[in-house]
Parts: sequence; structure tokens; C-alpha cells
Amino acid sequence: MNLITRLGIFATAGAALALSSCSTGGKSPSGFLSNYKQMDGGYGTADAVSAYVKPGVDLKKYDSVIIDPVTTVVSSPGIDSKVTDQLAAYLGDSLRKQVVGELKVVSVPGPTTLRIRTALTDVIEGQTGGKAVTTVHPGARATLTGTVGSAEVAAFISKVSFEGEILDSVSGERLLANIDHRVGAKREASATTSWASVRSAVNAGVERLNTRFKTLRAR
Repeated sequence: MNLITRLGIFATAGAALALSSCSTGGKSPSGFLSNYKQMDGGYGTADAVSAYVKPGVDLKKYDSVIIDPVTTVVSSPGIDSKVTDQLAAYLGDSLRKQVVGELKVVSVPGPTTLRIRTALTDVIEGQTGGKAVTTVHPGARATLTGTVGSAEVAAFISKVSFEGEILDSVSGERLLANIDHRVGAKREASATTSWASVRSAVNAGVERLNTRFKTLRAR
């Protein structure tokens, strides 16, 4: 599984449009999403992709969006804050450039406003690691250039997973959600993998979110 796929926000099969609430577990491994019981049955498998779409959701009424700062939840030891800030910057920039579309970015909740919450994490069910560190990245900046530079950073990038949800900004009700914790075949980054390549992967993943959101909104 390549990084583009792992960061493919809400990029699940079309059948997910009809998903209703299913009880397949509680809190997600990273703790970023508090309600995992709504997700479909992919969770806990070797190729876990779990998704939720509120039955009958109507996205046409929304004309604006609040984009929360990206969160990272990291248990790999020795990962510099510049690395997590870099990934958060890539994801945040892509969300603002691609997902918004017809929606106005705002900072105050309202009856026609969505809220998008996203996280990148290496905390995966069944794998051990150090104590997880949760960081919110307001104003994240990409400052690293060239290659990722080390085997430790490359290993972290190889297994980073995505968690995200879109909520009604007033009620907090979840409208869409996706967790991609696949631990099967994946794109193995190396010390010589370029940051430009990582950025491209994140951009492509967000493009999938944009396509999925537009499809749901046009129903």
C-alpha cells in the first residue's frame, strides 16, 4: 500500500455511501477519534480501512467550513517536531487548496458550516511503540527540504496512518469519517526519499477527499 493510499482521506469504496451505524469497537487506537462504534467492519483486520457516512446526510446546505489544525499522534521515538510539523503543513495546505472548492473558510460555527478534523498517526492497533505524543499544529510550516535523511524518519513515514472526520459545526454531529490503518504491503520510504515526493503523496490523497466530498454533496 502506498503513502498516497494511506493518506487517501475518505477514499473508500462507493458502498460506504450506504453505511449505517455498526458496532465494531470503541476508541480509535490513537485516541484522536472518540467514537469508533459507527465505523464499518474493517477495523482490527490486517488491511483495516473503516469508514462512516451518516445515512441520508445532506451536504448541499453547507456553504462554509472550519478547518481545524492538523493533529499528529506519534509513538515512534526520536521523531523531531520539524518532521511532524512538515507533514501537518502538507496536509493542512492541501486541505485549504483542494477541499474547500465552493465552501468559504471561516472561523466561527454556524448552521451552514462544516468542521473538518484530521490527524496523522503511527499508533496502530496490535503494534507496540513508545508513549504516544499528541500535538496540534496551528500554523504548521514545511521547513525541511531535500530528502527525509534518516532511516528512522523513513520508517515513520512508511507507516503513518490517517484519521479524519467532517462534523456539523454547531451540533458536533459526525457526518463523515474515515480511519485508514492498513499495515499490509505499503510504500517503504527510505532515507533518500524526497520531501517533494511526500508532499505529492499528501496532495494526491487530499484530491481524493475533494472528489469524495463533491460526490456526496452532489447527491
